[in-house]
Amino acid sequence: MRLRRCSSDNFPSQWTACLSAQLTYSGRLLRRISLILGLFLPWSVSAQELAAQQTEQERLEQAVATLEATGDTWHPMIAESMISLARLLQAEDKHTEALVMLERAVHISRVNQGLFSLQQGPAIKMQVQSHLALGEWAEADSLEQYHFYIHSRSLGDGNPELIPALLSYAEWHLEAFAERRGEFPTTRLIDAYRLYSVAMSLVDADPEPEKYPRERYLHRLAYLSWLMHRTGVQNRPETLYAKTRQVDDDWADRITAGEYRLQNNPFLQGEYVLGQIIAMREQRVAESTPGSSIQREMRKLHAEAVLDMADWNLLFDRRQRAESVYEQAWELLASEDDALKKDVFDRMVLIPSFENFMQPEQSTEVAQGSSPAMATAFSATRSMLDQHRQPSPWVTMRFDLTRNGRVTNVELLESSTEINENVRRNMVMALRGSVLRPALREGIPDITRGLVYRFPYDPERFTDSEENSETAVDSAAATDKPSAGIESDLNEAQ
Repeated sequence: MRLRRCSSDNFPSQWTACLSAQLTYSGRLLRRISLILGLFLPWSVSAQELAAQQTEQERLEQAVATLEATGDTWHPMIAESMISLARLLQAEDKHTEALVMLERAVHISRVNQGLFSLQQGPAIKMQVQSHLALGEWAEADSLEQYHFYIHSRSLGDGNPELIPALLSYAEWHLEAFAERRGEFPTTRLIDAYRLYSVAMSLVDADPEPEKYPRERYLHRLAYLSWLMHRTGVQNRPETLYAKTRQVDDDWADRITAGEYRLQNNPFLQGEYVLGQIIAMREQRVAESTPGSSIQREMRKLHAEAVLDMADWNLLFDRRQRAESVYEQAWELLASEDDALKKDVFDRMVLIPSFENFMQPEQSTEVAQGSSPAMATAFSATRSMLDQHRQPSPWVTMRFDLTRNGRVTNVELLESSTEINENVRRNMVMALRGSVLRPALREGIPDITRGLVYRFPYDPERFTDSEENSETAVDSAAATDKPSAGIESDLNEAQ
């Protein structure tokens, strides 16, 4: 057999793949090439591994052929072999071929276990992965919907075992919103909120609700309420009742008894779930041993929950109510030592605090205080959160903070990398548009001047394009990953 010449222009990955494809005809030749690869390409997939994958694929194909030879083309083990074969194909980025295998696996599962059997769930999830890899998002979306549907049909609406499927489907909708998928991406926020509210109702009905991270779910509901407020999605009939909605409101209301809907008012929705967190933490304080380190920590967490409630009021321009709740938080720790008070109150936080932010470092030019949390435009993208990356670039900015949490007099002092004027302007706009928890003096919000902080940022969120200022409002209405400058437009409109 004469081998086609492989180019080393794309060394090493494509060159190795080319060799591997050509060398499967001979085990002896594979062993020889394996030695070469082991010596010169230690970072690439070895020929031994490729040979092992080929052997495993042949074994699985033979197992399927053996079962089919008996005349039982619907044997459950065929579905298992098809899934394993699809997994090997996905590892080789052969997603079209993998989908053929997975479709048959799903079909066999339906024949053997029923139309809504949960046994088909893993294969459906693998189909989603392959469709995403092929850029076929609509197909993946339909399969995610079906994956949740079979769980709801199989488990029943009131079954706590449905909770993982509810949360998974809710996060799918939130990701679809972030990536601006579909005709009305913001409707995904409503669906995600409804799914989380159903999950919370099932948690509360469970005889052992403490086994669930209830606070995390409540914070997620508050975050979704904030995004729905920012986008105004519940105020527009064309989005609230859009045909593209995938979660039935009547179904959700039947399970939750409308507990979390609250007239589709995002302020009331967030206030309700944050109030539940306060009640939970207050109960933990009461149950802890007086004077113990555990009670000290519980008191701290209780005060922080009350601060979140004050922040929530401030975000919705309920300033008098916000000041009153800030004072309540201060009074909760009035009898505690100064170290605990400083830990809770002597810092600034971008609000709402339950968003996921990259933390800045305090500049050496500041004598007191601690770092504010990152503005949304400076927060990390999913890729930065999921992968190990090099240290982020940063900028140092000086600014003032009003008693209402608004940032003024922003000045960019330095940056760790060279940035052009457009990026500098976008960064300033992003910080100016942020809302920070105001500094508290004896529980009363106060003005703070001359703050200097170093902000790490994600370069993916900043561009040197003029489009940021032109499309800020439209982008903010469609995604929770705004580019620089969007936060400013949003907050000034509040």
